[in-house]
Amino acid sequence: MCVCLLLCVLGGIFEQTDGPVSLVSAEELAFKFAVNNINRNRTLLPNTTLTYDIQRINIYDSFEASRKACDQLSLGVVAIFGPSHSSSSNAVQSICNALEVPHIQVRWKHHPMDNRDSFYANLYPDYSSLSYAILDLVQYLKWKTATVVYDDSTGLIRLQELIMAPSRYNIRLKIRQLPLDTEDTRPLLKEMKRGREFRIIFDCSHHMAAQILKQNVFVFGGRFMSYIKESHWDGLTGRLSFNKTTGLRTDFDLDIVSLKEDGLEKVGKWSASGGLNITEVPKRKGINITDSLANRSLVITTILEEPYVMLKKSDRALVGNDRFEGFCIDLLKELAGLLGFTYEIRLVPDGKYGSQDDKGQWNGMIRELIEHRADLAVAPLTITYTREKFIDFSKPFMSMGISILYRKPNSTNSGFFSFLNPMTPDIWVYILLAYLGVSCVLFVIARFSPYEWYDAHPCNPGSDVVENNFTLLNSFWFGVGSLMQQGSELMPKALSTRIIGGIWWFFTLIIISSYTANLAAFLTVERMDTPVDSADDIAKQTKIEYGVIKDGATMSFFKKSRVSTFEKMWAFMSSRPRTSLVKSIEDGIQRVLKSDYALITESTTIDYITRRNCNLTQKSQMFLSHGVSSCMHADAINLYPLFDTAAIMGHVHTIWQ
Repeated sequence: MCVCLLLCVLGGIFEQTDGPVSLVSAEELAFKFAVNNINRNRTLLPNTTLTYDIQRINIYDSFEASRKACDQLSLGVVAIFGPSHSSSSNAVQSICNALEVPHIQVRWKHHPMDNRDSFYANLYPDYSSLSYAILDLVQYLKWKTATVVYDDSTGLIRLQELIMAPSRYNIRLKIRQLPLDTEDTRPLLKEMKRGREFRIIFDCSHHMAAQILKQNVFVFGGRFMSYIKESHWDGLTGRLSFNKTTGLRTDFDLDIVSLKEDGLEKVGKWSASGGLNITEVPKRKGINITDSLANRSLVITTILEEPYVMLKKSDRALVGNDRFEGFCIDLLKELAGLLGFTYEIRLVPDGKYGSQDDKGQWNGMIRELIEHRADLAVAPLTITYTREKFIDFSKPFMSMGISILYRKPNSTNSGFFSFLNPMTPDIWVYILLAYLGVSCVLFVIARFSPYEWYDAHPCNPGSDVVENNFTLLNSFWFGVGSLMQQGSELMPKALSTRIIGGIWWFFTLIIISSYTANLAAFLTVERMDTPVDSADDIAKQTKIEYGVIKDGATMSFFKKSRVSTFEKMWAFMSSRPRTSLVKSIEDGIQRVLKSDYALITESTTIDYITRRNCNLTQKSQMFLSHGVSSCMHADAINLYPLFDTAAIMGHVHTIWQ
């Protein structure tokens, strides 16, 4: 038996890119792959072996394309693939029509109504069908406005069915062309962003599309050309069939893909016969959290901080969850009773909330969640952008800010001479000098005035003895009696002594009234003068040391803040980390009580502490507001709606308020 093998030569003309290194085009690689694949699969073309001759041309040189086509035809090729550019393609097509050699293309080409290219087939889909596919997808998505962006005039031809849609459908289209003189499309994209054009249809080359988004045939002469147009087979892109007149691909399927969390996912299909068919199953709007958590056992990580989580005081040894009490513990009990899950509370080993080091490694409760050593963190965790990239937070169960915890000044005990406090020592000296001066002047004037002398023995007419009541001792007694608002049984008689006495009485009235008004306040009210009342005050001084809890959210806030005041405060704290940063809230409270130290922490914690320790006070208003919540690892069940239960939150708040 004799078997005759038929050798068929295929010609390939492909453009090469300009540059120091010529890159092989995707069309050329696909062409070689198709030929080799057919030769390996002997069931496709039995007794036939395919070979190829490949020529490369410059992209705009139609004369070179014609010359290469003639060279290949002289070799006896049975069909020619390419080139892709319209000018070169038209030149090769005219030669193939004249010599009745099939010409196969893989790029789009405008096919006029009076086209006479009988030896022509194109693997690129019919542009009108593509327009209908895009139009059907636009209608399904219910777009009312869209922007069509094309790179050359052929794009308007390919999308003409879509461009004519506004006349038949309620769609507003805006047409834009990519810049021809440059490959920089950023100005156009910025202009579309300013115009809020977010629904965009691009018609451009794959090279331009990559910059914008960042993201095979056998024929044999005239007889086989008709066979190709009538044949149907499944390719990499779906079902292949051609229009018998134009040679354009007509019956094809388009896959609708959507970008999901795990990559691109097929969500639908479009075909010319069946139209659009969306196969994506809509996800359920919500998850029955009660059913998903029922009878589950969760590992809870937490940290000791009053009043959220505390060790319960008891005269007997406590084990398990009974060791703890606090706001977060009561909240956890309410949720467990509502959802029917059990839990085991574990204290975080390093005693930290969770922060990132310079290498991006987490510590504290955040690390416990990331490494799946815990299912849920129930603690006053501050919601921050950095943390939210690695874990999921619940709905905030409390809003708080950052404030300053400082001790109250020590009160001074009232001494024996505390009655002198309403006036300064200088005033008391001046009053004493005025008293001595007035008494002496009164004594002297009374000596000179004849009206102040009287007969000591009026019953004895022969007595020449006269006396004066305002002796030196009586003059001092008169001044003291007036100063004390009491009588002295001594009354001046002369006009001069009465004037001096009246002036002294008026002076003592003013002094005693002022003293009486201030004495009660000085004896009952202590003046609470503190050196710091705000963040600006504490940043301007260095006498009082201040700090935050190490590796907490407050520390992260100061570390990343760009406000000058907070940057200055962080520079002070980071320069002395051993003394400024404390390990826990308990260490911070002890430092505030025993030394000249101010602790900067959450306002709700400070409010709880000051209600239970009268020696501490909150300084300044909150200079940052944020929410605190529980959190879970990123792939855990969504617990966000649980903390939206107003009854639970209100009940727990009332207990610990």
